[in-house]
Amino acid sequence: MTGNTTAPAQAPNATAPAAIPELREAAPSTPVQGYRRPVRLLLWGAGPAHLRFLESLQKAPIPHAEITLLTQHAQVFSPRRLAGFMANAYPHADCLTDIEPLLHGSSVHWAGRQGRAMDAASRTVLLDDRQVMDYDVLSINIGPQPHREAVEQAMPGAREHGLFVPPLEGFVALWPKVCDLGRSRALRVAVVGHCTQGFELALAVRARMPTAAVTWVPAPNEAPRDYPDALHQRMLAILRAQRITVLYEAVAALERDDVVLSSGARLACDVPLLVLSQSTPAWLHDTGLADSTQGAMSLSQHILTDAHERSTSHPEVFFVQQDSAVLAHNLRATMNAEPAQLRPLRAPSSRFLYAGAQHALLCWKSHCVQGRLVGWLKQYFKR
Repeated sequence: MTGNTTAPAQAPNATAPAAIPELREAAPSTPVQGYRRPVRLLLWGAGPAHLRFLESLQKAPIPHAEITLLTQHAQVFSPRRLAGFMANAYPHADCLTDIEPLLHGSSVHWAGRQGRAMDAASRTVLLDDRQVMDYDVLSINIGPQPHREAVEQAMPGAREHGLFVPPLEGFVALWPKVCDLGRSRALRVAVVGHCTQGFELALAVRARMPTAAVTWVPAPNEAPRDYPDALHQRMLAILRAQRITVLYEAVAALERDDVVLSSGARLACDVPLLVLSQSTPAWLHDTGLADSTQGAMSLSQHILTDAHERSTSHPEVFFVQQDSAVLAHNLRATMNAEPAQLRPLRAPSSRFLYAGAQHALLCWKSHCVQGRLVGWLKQYFKR
C-alpha cells in the first residue's frame, strides 16, 4: 500500500444535496440517439463479497459501467482471520487486505468516505460529508454493524460494559489491551452470540488465555442458529474438551462485573464480548427497504432479500451481510441487463470453523471431522 494514496475530493456521481432537484430538472427527457449512458453501480463497503467482485473486474472489466467503491478504510481486516488473530496465530498485518491493488487495471473509482444513510425511493446515499451520491444499482456489503440502541434496549448496560466485536476495526484495536490485562490476572470472559463465530471466538480466548474462565452464551434472544445439529453437537464436544462453559439463557443485562441472565442468575464476568453478527445498523431501517420487522427495534432485524440477495422491495439493491459466492456474478449480470443469468444463493455444502491452535472443524452435509489436517485444509482454501 503506497503512503501517498488519497481519495478524490468528490465522487463522480456525488452532488451537494441542494443541487439535486436542479440537476434532475435539467436532465434531457430523452437520451441522445446512439449514446448509452453508463450504468452507475455503487459498492457500499469493502466486505469479502465486494473484494471478490473487485478481483473479477481486474480480469474482466464492464465497459459501460461507472463503478464507485464507498469505503473510508485503505485496508480491510479479514473476518475469516479474526479467531486466529485473537489466538495470536496471525499477526495483525497478515489479516489486512489493501484496497488499492484491487483497483489496479479497473476503472473503479474509490471514494474514501463513509455512507451514513440512504433513500431507496430516490436512489441516493448520503455521505459522511453531507454530499449525496446517486446510483442505478447499489450493493451493500459493509459487514455486521450492530444496532447499538436495539442492543442496549435488549441488554441494558451493553454500551457501557460490553465489548462489541463487530465492527472489527474497533475491536482489533482494543483486543491487545484485553490480552495485556489477562497477563496480570485470570480473567472471566463471556462470549455472547449464537453464531458460529461466537464458538470460534470462545476457543480463541481459551488459546490466548489458558487460565481464563471462558463461557459461551449462545443468546437465544437472537435469531435461531443457521447450522445443522450435527455440527452443533461437535462444537459442544470441542468446547467441553477446552473447559469452556455453555449457558443456554438469554442475557437480560450487563453490569460492571456480571452478566445478568433472564432467570435472574448472575455470571461473574470481567469482559463480555458481544458477537452480534446478525444485527444491522440503525440507519438501515429508515431506508424504505423491506425489513423483517417493519421498523421495530430488534436484535434479529434484517433486510429482506430474495434468492439472488436483492431487496424484495427494491431489486436494484443488493444486500450481503458477510461473504457471497454469487454476488460478483449477479452484479455483472445486472449491469449487462441479463436478469435470466442471475444465480440463486445456495447454502454451502461444507463449512470450516476455527477449532483451536492449528486445528479446524469441517462440516460437510451431516458429517463432521476435525484436527490439524483440517486446519491445514482451511489454510489452503483460505476459509
